[in-house]
Amino acid sequence: MQQDQAIFENFDPSTMTICCVPSLCPIGEPISLDKLSEAVKIICNNENCVEGEYMHKVCFDQWEYSVLTFLRSTGRARSWNEKQRLQNLWTKKGYDLAYKACGCKCGKGHLRKDLDWTPPTTPIETQIKRKRHRKKKNDKPCLQITSTNPVPKPGLSIGQQVPVNRIRSSSISSMSSTSGSPPNSASSDCPLSPSWGAKNIVPERKERHASGNIFCRRLDYSSFNLLPRNKINSYHIKIEDEGNHGNDEIRCFILSTLSANKIYGVNCIFCYNPMIIFDRYPLIDGTFFTSPRHYSSSSISVKIDGQTQFLNAVCMACLEGWNALLLCKYCGEKWDGSDLILGTMYSYDVIAATPCCQERLKCNSCHELVIPPDVMLNFSHYSRSIPCPSCNTVDYHFIKPLTTYCITSAC
Repeated sequence: MQQDQAIFENFDPSTMTICCVPSLCPIGEPISLDKLSEAVKIICNNENCVEGEYMHKVCFDQWEYSVLTFLRSTGRARSWNEKQRLQNLWTKKGYDLAYKACGCKCGKGHLRKDLDWTPPTTPIETQIKRKRHRKKKNDKPCLQITSTNPVPKPGLSIGQQVPVNRIRSSSISSMSSTSGSPPNSASSDCPLSPSWGAKNIVPERKERHASGNIFCRRLDYSSFNLLPRNKINSYHIKIEDEGNHGNDEIRCFILSTLSANKIYGVNCIFCYNPMIIFDRYPLIDGTFFTSPRHYSSSSISVKIDGQTQFLNAVCMACLEGWNALLLCKYCGEKWDGSDLILGTMYSYDVIAATPCCQERLKCNSCHELVIPPDVMLNFSHYSRSIPCPSCNTVDYHFIKPLTTYCITSAC
């Protein structure tokens, strides 16, 4: 661990610790003891271990995935479904089977997740809990922060809170207009909305819907003022339901699924910034997508057409490349999500939808090409399970783990 500390300049052991992930740390930065909400606590059964007791959440998820891969082929765990493996992994029932894949860097112990540790809550999570426990039913559980319009800044560190701008008055309606002049305003402390002169599409309804009333009501769209002006419109941000209000299938599927799991907030799978889930479009300040791969601990298991999928979320800052960057370890190409529509859900893996090099077209078993590099497929095709023409192995060959990317801060 002393060698690891020597790598970092200005390392202060009183306020920092080293990520104890057994493999190479993809973040490449120490963990601040003041920001443990962005870490996972780990226990080594070697009492003399000095390798640390925390991992970055990204590092933990990638390490946990490797342990789950080992568990899938071990003993009675082979008959468990994916949800059972996730539930049992860090309990005695599963850990007794998987501990061999949990070796510590100290070489004398094995690691496991500390299930008794409660991470410190972030300011957003605290505010959500306060809103939910209010006695007045008519209170709207949304953040209300009055400030001037923020300007997108590149180089936000991974896990740093993206600035969110909320105003107390005037719900914004449609973002379909991006031209014209804003109305004159005598108030300097009330920022301009992404759109003006538009009809209100956020009616003050109190009815109970599929979400079970655990989600926030969005009062304005000012958080999207971070976007370039040409993206503040209904083409880039999902606004209205596709059918009668409350009957949109995607919206109802997401809200009913999350409500059943009592989940009213999600974390970005790249930078782990928390996002509030709203009861109307746009559902989050980012986008959802489904994938057969369990990318992180915040991924939610769902059933689609009888098959287990995982609901993942990426925040607006990572989609636009302001916060975390995904760089392919094979070719160095940056994954770009800036063209994705915000506030909705994609029914395929958006990370795998745009393979950047031949390595992402290879079989997960024999590592031969599944399709030639010059063949262009639909985005959703790369999320399908298909047989390899060389070894006939049926798998989601184009969906690679996050360990095949370097996740760095945009600086």
